[in-house]
Amino acid sequence: MMCLSFSREGSRVGRKCVREVHFEKRSMLPVSAACLVANAAREALGALFGAPLHLRLFEPVLPSPQAWAEIARDAMLYRVRGVRADAIIVVRPSDAVALATHAFGESECAARPLSQMERMVLERAVRAIAGSCAPVCGISNDAPDLAIAEQIAGFVTYIELQIESPVRARIGIGLSKDPRPEACAGVRVEDLLDLQIDLALRTEGRFCEAMALATLEPEAIVPITNERAIRGTLYLAGRPLASGECGVREGRYAIAVDLLERSERGPRSAT
Repeated sequence: MMCLSFSREGSRVGRKCVREVHFEKRSMLPVSAACLVANAAREALGALFGAPLHLRLFEPVLPSPQAWAEIARDAMLYRVRGVRADAIIVVRPSDAVALATHAFGESECAARPLSQMERMVLERAVRAIAGSCAPVCGISNDAPDLAIAEQIAGFVTYIELQIESPVRARIGIGLSKDPRPEACAGVRVEDLLDLQIDLALRTEGRFCEAMALATLEPEAIVPITNERAIRGTLYLAGRPLASGECGVREGRYAIAVDLLERSERGPRSAT
């Protein structure tokens, strides 16, 4: 998705700084979908480690090729294929050690090669995280097909999970496709005709001396005479809709519309 954004640099006009306009790409993955993944990962890892996890989610982004290279630098990559998209789990060396040793009640987090047993524990954690990607990838929660990947090419969207406690570690999740927005059926004008809307009327009132206003007290009466027609403007959602002469008809306040407000988009009408 291309979004309008502004740069920090620009030209100065008078005393104001006018920023240059440019477009940037942003992920179409809803934050709510990313939250589903994060909550599922938190529950799965909490059950695996036997303790509740406090986890922080970073919003989805579309990294540049250079950013993908930095994300995957020296990291362990696990790919899982889904019906709608593939996912890749990114675990950096120090985070892999932290996750693996935490399962054995240790707190080591310095980057080093993992033992065979530690690799098995890490793979169980990664498999649990891969299963949490089911809402966005269509992956089986029971037994996701996990494979070690050599590179991270071909992936588009990236989210990152940061475990705050009981162990500190970051886990990245890349998706091979950025979801497209689903088209929704348009609203027909006929569907809106029976809706009731609130209109506001603002009258022009009558001329009054400033001294008379200054001496107003509670229960004072300001007469409305017939010296001139009382005109009012009809407003819809704060915007003028029509104007005309105000009065009473059949015992109810009313306005006789004689002018429809116009805008750049053309005339407005009232019912």
